[in-house]
Amino acid sequence: ANITKCRHLRGRRRVASLSRSHAPHRRANATQAPLRRFDEDRWWRYCLWATRAAGPTAVKLAQWASSREDRFPRAFCDRFAHLQDRAPAHAWRDTERALEASLGPDWRDVLDVDAAPVGTGCVAQVHSAVRGRVFFHRGRRDDDARDREPTTTPAQVLKKDVTNGGRRGDRVAVKVVHPAARRRVASDLDFLRACARAGEALIPRAKWFNLAAAADEFAATLGAQMDMRAEADNLERLRENFRNQSSVSFPAPRRALVSEDVLVEDFVEGPSMREYLKRDVDDARRKALARVGVDAVCKMIFHDNLLHGDLHPGNILVTRDATRDPAVCFLDAGICVELGAKEHVHLVRVLSALMRHDGDAAGRLLCKGMDGARALNNGFGTDEAWQRAQDSFCECMRDITSRSVEEEFFNKYSEYASRIFAEAEKCRVALEGFFVSTAVAIRVMEGVANALDPDVQIGQLALKWIASSPYVAAGLTRS
Repeated sequence: ANITKCRHLRGRRRVASLSRSHAPHRRANATQAPLRRFDEDRWWRYCLWATRAAGPTAVKLAQWASSREDRFPRAFCDRFAHLQDRAPAHAWRDTERALEASLGPDWRDVLDVDAAPVGTGCVAQVHSAVRGRVFFHRGRRDDDARDREPTTTPAQVLKKDVTNGGRRGDRVAVKVVHPAARRRVASDLDFLRACARAGEALIPRAKWFNLAAAADEFAATLGAQMDMRAEADNLERLRENFRNQSSVSFPAPRRALVSEDVLVEDFVEGPSMREYLKRDVDDARRKALARVGVDAVCKMIFHDNLLHGDLHPGNILVTRDATRDPAVCFLDAGICVELGAKEHVHLVRVLSALMRHDGDAAGRLLCKGMDGARALNNGFGTDEAWQRAQDSFCECMRDITSRSVEEEFFNKYSEYASRIFAEAEKCRVALEGFFVSTAVAIRVMEGVANALDPDVQIGQLALKWIASSPYVAAGLTRS
């Protein structure tokens, strides 16, 4: 009871804090006149500050939105793109406390960490460090560590376990969770769940979209990103999936130094994709990078069934800029989307129908859902009304596929996905969360690819991975 009471009190304080930070926004929007008098640069600076003050959840949403120049104003994307690698940083003393708690009091024997962060995200920040610089410890030099008695702290164990920790002199990245991130995310998610429940109670149509379940799914996803051990697991799996592809890489975690709050991994050099897009680069190199990025995402979705779930230009580094052999590195793998066999088969069946230009089949599959039949008529008064809504949705799908006969479906995926989402809302077709997550990931990568090369043939690049997917045979057989 006391725990519940504390959570409710914490939630009320969080709502009050958000209300205060957004009060100028509400006042400025009360009339158009204040906005016209408001200095534009100051206004954007305030919007950035308010988003940062709102906490990790708001920053995460703004990061995604700023990568979609085809969906949001250019002024918004240019300014909020800074959040992709310049979210609020915590103090150096907080990093020191986290390292000591995770690695023991002698962590400086193993890591020489720069105090200034090289990048900050909404959940954690990253420092540059050098592995194994010589320090004095208990009267002994670090290079005499082999003579010490066995200890239990990770830092001391690492001196004997260079396989997991790397070699001395290695440059590494040290990722540290923000000290207040878990508490603030917990408050935000409690508030989000409450809003979802209130929306379903107050808005009749809202409950047919299962807002509470969507809030729970988002909470589980964001919660997983708060554990650096889970990110290390994801990185190792992604590295294994791409071990034979030199054009795509992921940082290697140093397992001996990974804990819930700290992740030590390879330090990767290179400009972010957001920075690279602003450079004056010849078309040949841009086209080559676009193909690499799209190819990687399609492989994750259709072949590997392990998708990086936090794609935005700030999380993609250009590590090799060359016409014939470009390379990229994907960072921040705390969120990954992995489908069960049944979910993956359903996804492949829907996308395969769309690529065959069979809009009716794709529409029926989405209406029936993964289990083949909806238990409810989605709030319509009669089964006949629900059937008419399904027919309307399938008609929209047929129109989309008829327009895409002359080109691959994926070449205008963002446009088509927006129409599908809008029609689903209108007809009360509750799309599965994994379908939406996959759609968003493809849209983000499509935005990056089109910025690099407006003529990129996404459909052709996707086709080879769809054809090679171990789930395709089962999906097509059941279509």
